[in-house]
Amino acid sequence: MALVAALACGGEAGGPGPSTPRIDYVDGAIEPVLVAGAAAVIEGFGFGDSQSTGTVRFPLQGSGTVAAIVAPGTWSDQSIRIIVPDSATSGTMTVTPARGSTLSAAVHVLPRVSFDPLTLTWQARSAFPRAPVGVALAAGVEPAGAVWNATLYAAGGAEPLGGDSVMVPDSAVFVARIVPGGGGAISSWTRPRDLPARRAFAAAAFANRFNSRFDGRALYVIGGTDSAGRSRATVFRSLATSDTAFGPFVPIEPLPTPIAGAMAVVRRGRIYVMGGTDSLGRPQTSVYVGRIGLDGHIDGWYSQPSLSGPRAYGGGLVLDDRVVVFGGIQDSVRLGGGLDATPPRLAAADTARVSLTSGFLTGSWAAAGAPLPEGRSQFATLPLGDVVFVVGGLYGGAGTNAAETIAAGLDGDSLGGFAGPVGVNSIAGSGGGTLIGPAGVTWLGGDGAWHGIVLGGIDLVTRLRRDGAWGF
Repeated sequence: MALVAALACGGEAGGPGPSTPRIDYVDGAIEPVLVAGAAAVIEGFGFGDSQSTGTVRFPLQGSGTVAAIVAPGTWSDQSIRIIVPDSATSGTMTVTPARGSTLSAAVHVLPRVSFDPLTLTWQARSAFPRAPVGVALAAGVEPAGAVWNATLYAAGGAEPLGGDSVMVPDSAVFVARIVPGGGGAISSWTRPRDLPARRAFAAAAFANRFNSRFDGRALYVIGGTDSAGRSRATVFRSLATSDTAFGPFVPIEPLPTPIAGAMAVVRRGRIYVMGGTDSLGRPQTSVYVGRIGLDGHIDGWYSQPSLSGPRAYGGGLVLDDRVVVFGGIQDSVRLGGGLDATPPRLAAADTARVSLTSGFLTGSWAAAGAPLPEGRSQFATLPLGDVVFVVGGLYGGAGTNAAETIAAGLDGDSLGGFAGPVGVNSIAGSGGGTLIGPAGVTWLGGDGAWHGIVLGGIDLVTRLRRDGAWGF
């Protein structure tokens, strides 16, 4: 089992032999997108057992190169942990061991741009062709020189009937391009392909050479509920020929257990699936990690230390050395979490240590305080570098939109307390409704600025579904 795990998240059964010095991946990707001032890990072979006089250098803005800071004690023959220099730019990164030849890899470096929650301004985007809740939403970014292409992928979801009494899953998959230089504006949605089965409250991930080890394009739809309202363990994958055109979805390596409404996060070429409900609507404690492989398959789903308690329909973050889950529901609940005040929602968070190199959790979960000001569930989580937003959801003041969007700071591996409301305006105040169960995702623009979008959901006040898409 140890050997299998090493191959899954540390090494590769095929490829160059171990005697060939090389850089394999940087931050889990072939050609990574990095942010100045952020931590990153270099994986390969032949770096030497210690740093000694070894260096890691990045192209310097203007000309020349600049040395990266190597975290003390992290230089090994197969991995190096660094801090990307503030003055670095895109180009060729080099690793020069104390002994041996210089190794190189292409990297894309963006400036570190802080997002001020007070300046948040929601703007209506192209309306979503459906009006579902529980959409699986992902964003893909493809830098190509001065051009920075980004695309949104929205899969499945459920059409609520009679308020939230009945949820009818959908199989449609929609795509929208993000307008380059458009401040987060998107094109109209197109429907190039459907899932082979209906799914709602699933997770989605998009992989390419810029965020994973896969030298192609792939869209994944993970878990979710079927037409009978039962959670499924299925993972569907579609291989794309461009950012908006892709082939049929086929089943690949399934999750170990059926899961829907999980806290799912994609980071450094790995997919984290935490908590969620089983086929009877009972929140779970299970945690799984899978790495996107060279062929676009998942290199196995590996069970990790269980959450401290059951949790579904909450938020999750994977930082550098910590993974955090917060909010959600711990008691059995109807599909999607329901619109009632009971069962009670969670305000507390749990955290566990995670290895920057392997991607595996390295310890058990422990309580991490209560970052939410009150219990809250069924919200969109939008990470933006050094801040994270929670948007919508069910909480005590939801009926009056008392805290539609709240923000917390991210300081290294620590999640601060959420406060708000924040922003110049609100979605509800702009006619978007009081959203329960919206989907949300963020992405980086070519200038380092953060953008995000939320879509779909049920309006708590009218009990009607919404087809709005709102971004910044």
